[in-house]
Amino acid sequence: MLGERLTAIAFAVAALVPLPSSPVRLEVGYRAGAAAEVQQLEARLGLTRVATIPQLRIDVVEVDPADDGVLARLRAAPAVEWTAPDRRVHALGVPNDPLWPSQWSPVKTHAPEAWSRTTGDPATVVAVVDTGVDPSQPDLAGRLAPGFDFVNGDSDPADDNGHGTAVAGIVAAPGNNHIGVAGYCWRCRVMPLKVLDASGGGFASDVARAVVWAGDHGARVINTSLGGPVEDAALAAATQHAQLRGALLVAAAGNDSSSQLDYPAALPAVVSVGASNQSDALYRFSNQGAAVAAPGENTTTARGAGYETFLGTSSAAPVVSGIAGLLFSLAPSTTPAQVTGALEQSATPIAGVTFGRVDARRALASLVPAPPVTTPTPAKGSGAKHPPGTSVTRSGRIGAKGRSYSLTTGAGRLVARLIVHRSSGGRSRLTLFHLGRRVATAGGESQVRLQAKVRRGRYRLVVSGPADASFVLKLRHP
Repeated sequence: MLGERLTAIAFAVAALVPLPSSPVRLEVGYRAGAAAEVQQLEARLGLTRVATIPQLRIDVVEVDPADDGVLARLRAAPAVEWTAPDRRVHALGVPNDPLWPSQWSPVKTHAPEAWSRTTGDPATVVAVVDTGVDPSQPDLAGRLAPGFDFVNGDSDPADDNGHGTAVAGIVAAPGNNHIGVAGYCWRCRVMPLKVLDASGGGFASDVARAVVWAGDHGARVINTSLGGPVEDAALAAATQHAQLRGALLVAAAGNDSSSQLDYPAALPAVVSVGASNQSDALYRFSNQGAAVAAPGENTTTARGAGYETFLGTSSAAPVVSGIAGLLFSLAPSTTPAQVTGALEQSATPIAGVTFGRVDARRALASLVPAPPVTTPTPAKGSGAKHPPGTSVTRSGRIGAKGRSYSLTTGAGRLVARLIVHRSSGGRSRLTLFHLGRRVATAGGESQVRLQAKVRRGRYRLVVSGPADASFVLKLRHP
């Protein structure tokens, strides 16, 4: 008993004695000309220097995390320009899935680097509006959320074609499970919504019903690797319905070697996707004018326990949907517009699309950047609505007087893409002005694309067309 009491007392005393905390490594950037003050400052604050990069005027020091006063005095010192944690890094591994060596698509889009930040979240649901999904595919086991079969009117959206199963594998086949392939969003769930029959055909009204169903049942991303050349009013309304419920729609541009996008890719606020190859050029079959491109050849899941090579804009769209799933997983409270902006602003420019080929690593960094090492001082006096070197998306109605946007840009190439949705006919137009003079103009019906070389300065972009038309304007400038 006495021994037990002494042990208890020992534990109680130990609980009262604070355990030594590990020092925190900190990067400190010093101002030019402050070298003479640096050693004295670090000694005065009791810092331990563990490394230095003299070419960059940076010291790496260890700080006692319990001494908030030291950190405050360090940051306030006139010689200090910035401070930041010395973050740990690690080697990037590759998935152990047997078919990984054949998967150039995730490597091209820097998915492994993105996976070091997130591999997805089961709460993030990606709806696959397609031919259904085969639930017996071993690489999709545990990845499926409840769905629906709009072709047969039941709750069993089994795949009797294979197209939807291939799409689902690109979106969410888990990596590092020693099976088959690695999709883009390993822990996201797929909501299978069957709208196409065994022949791969179906009705626009069923697609519209599925898009509404997905929005009402919590899908964050809706992938439509399907389309047609004619706009459908029900599908357009369904798209707006799902967007109002916080869902991001991603659609294949089409495989007709055309400058016109298929629907629903051509609808406002839908992220349209062209198919690019390993050389970052669009495949010849891919329709041009989409917002972004993605690798159009992917090794993915097939019905049963099989795997296949899947080529087309139908294969490119789920790449974007999978990356969007990663973005929503990393930042669950983000909006579809913010995810769209991250995908577009981080894209690598290539010919044939408005913004470029998607990049998973850069998209995540665009949406949730690392803490800045400095706090920049905002520039004064420009009054511009959009800073130089940016991509923006605007939407609304053209109205009787049109819409006008001002911007300040650097020197380089400006690209603007207008997607118009209206009930009546008529042409739409984009016109770019500089110092009151017209620089460039472009016209069209449902889609207008304008490109112009610009110099550093203020510009005005005017959208004109039918007064009843709604539109989405996507603009990228240097």
